Amino acid sequence: MIFTKLTYFLEIANRFDTLIWFLFRPKYWEHTFYKIIRKFLLNHDSPKDKIKATKWASLNSVSSRKALLNLGFKGSYKNLNGNYLKHAKVRASKSPIKMGGPADLNLLYNSVKLLKASRVIETGVAYGWSSLSILKAFSERKKKGVLYSVDMPYPKKKNEDYVGIVVPKNLRKYWYILRKPDRPGIIDAIKLAKHQVDLCHYDSDKNWWGRSYAFPLLWNALRPGGLFISDDIQDNLYFYYFVKSNSLNFAITKHKGKFIGLIRK
Repeated sequence: MIFTKLTYFLEIANRFDTLIWFLFRPKYWEHTFYKIIRKFLLNHDSPKDKIKATKWASLNSVSSRKALLNLGFKGSYKNLNGNYLKHAKVRASKSPIKMGGPADLNLLYNSVKLLKASRVIETGVAYGWSSLSILKAFSERKKKGVLYSVDMPYPKKKNEDYVGIVVPKNLRKYWYILRKPDRPGIIDAIKLAKHQVDLCHYDSDKNWWGRSYAFPLLWNALRPGGLFISDDIQDNLYFYYFVKSNSLNFAITKHKGKFIGLIRK
C-alpha cells in the first residue's frame, strides 16, 4: 500500500515537472495544448487497435526491395557501406543521452537514390540515423539536395546538443534542422521546401491524432510521383485508414520486428 502511494506521488511529481518544462518554453505551447486536448478524444491507440494494425501490416508485408518495386521503382538496390556505419556508431556512442534507434537505413538510402529526391522532409531526428542515410544518398550524385528535419528535444533530457550526432560535418551542408515539435514544425518545413517535396519520412508522433494531423499536411505537399514513408504503422490503424479512405497505392515492409508503410503519390 505504501509502495503504491509512493509510486503514485512520484508519477504526479514527474508530470508536474514536465508541465513546468513546457511552461518555460513558449514555442512548445501549441504542441502542449493539443497533447492535453488529445486526452479527451477517442482513444485509437488501445492494445486491441495495435493487435489489429499489426495483423493487417503483417499480412501485407514484403521485403523492402519488393516494396519499392511494387511502387514502381526500378534500379539496383544497394546497402550503405558497412565501414561508414561503423564510424557513425562511434559518434553515437559519445552521446550520454539514449535516444531512438535507427529505422531501415537501406530503405531510406535507396528510396532517395531511386526517386532522385532533392527535397526531403523528415520528422524525428534523435541520433540522426535516418538523416544520415538520406544525406549520404545526396552526397553520392552531382545534383545534391536538401533535407528539412523537424525535431523537438526530449523534455527534461537535455539532448539538444546530441541530436543528429551520427551525421558527419561534411554532410551537414545539405541539412536544415527545425528544432520544433510537429506543430508548427511540419508547416514551416513545407514552406521552406516550397510545397514541392519529393520524399517524406515520418518518424515522430505515432499517436493516431498525431498522425491525423501530420499525414494530410505532408501528403498534400508531396509532388506527384513522390514517396511517403511512415515508421511503426503497427502502433494503430491510422496508416490503414489513410490509405484505404483515399484509395492510395501503398506497400508495407518489416524491419526489426516493426512495420514501415510506404505510399506512392
